[in-house]
Amino acid sequence: MSSALRHSMKAIPAIAIAMTVAVLPARAQAPEALVEAAKAEGSATVYTNIDPGIMQSLSEAFEEKYGVRIEVQRQGSSALAQRFMAEDQSGNSLADVYYSTDRGFHEDRAADGKFAALDEVPGLAEWPEKAKQKGMVTVGYNPYSIVWNKTLFPEGLKSWEDLVNPKLAGKIMLTDPRSGVTSNQFYKMLRDLYGDEFLQKLGKMATYSQSAVPGIQQVAGGAQTVYAPGIHQVIVGLVKNGAPLDESFPSPTISSDNMISLVAKAPHPNAGKLFISFLLTPEAQSLNNPDGFSPIEGVPNTRKMPDVRVIDPRAAKAESDAMYRLMGL
Repeated sequence: MSSALRHSMKAIPAIAIAMTVAVLPARAQAPEALVEAAKAEGSATVYTNIDPGIMQSLSEAFEEKYGVRIEVQRQGSSALAQRFMAEDQSGNSLADVYYSTDRGFHEDRAADGKFAALDEVPGLAEWPEKAKQKGMVTVGYNPYSIVWNKTLFPEGLKSWEDLVNPKLAGKIMLTDPRSGVTSNQFYKMLRDLYGDEFLQKLGKMATYSQSAVPGIQQVAGGAQTVYAPGIHQVIVGLVKNGAPLDESFPSPTISSDNMISLVAKAPHPNAGKLFISFLLTPEAQSLNNPDGFSPIEGVPNTRKMPDVRVIDPRAAKAESDAMYRLMGL
């Protein structure tokens, strides 16, 4: 362990927190009264930045089970947050459920009352305590990875330090650190691990994407060779469709968790509540975390979590300007 990392861990003693999972006890079906109320509302609108393929699978399964439509409005985390706040301030809230990886936004909206309490959501009482907070529940983990086109770079990458391999100069695409809080957390982890010089080298070698989905698609198509940080849920869908991608989970990594909340001014609160309850079932967890990482054990087609560190989003935000300068942005 480097002296810089030891110093960082002394300054932020909570940075290294292992992520584990808990077995979900058996739970009763959603009450018939809630199901009927949701059917009467007819639909729920979900604001999300989650992979569109996953949202399609969840929406179709939910509608087949309950006869209630899910309308998905998908944007990047920053644009999604701006849209939600603008609609709330105008008194024209359209979202019923907010499902994203932006933990800070969920925490802030729960604190200011824009996200409702979830106490009455069926299945929440049995959900792991560490995967729920006021006004939000974690329904999936997304440990960050490195993804590469194995046709263009068959040797692959195993560590974050491999990103500054001179062979990859001009062939790396990164998530733009200015695109959101979760991106800042990733670059703060790299800075804590390897220091300022590492970020300087990385910034000189890379181009940037506003979000992981279009960036990883460029790697899949051969326009770029490597993408970081990779989102496993996105990669799974592309590989399933034949993309020549591979990935690794360097240790340590951080996780961009999937969190879901009920909007306080939801036009369809019962349908929204039922959708959140659905996400807490093993059936939906398998769809939500394909070949991925669930907060509960025993979900088909899921994996064991790698070593994950938790970076305080506010600490990452405080260092953001310095990290942008180091990377030449």
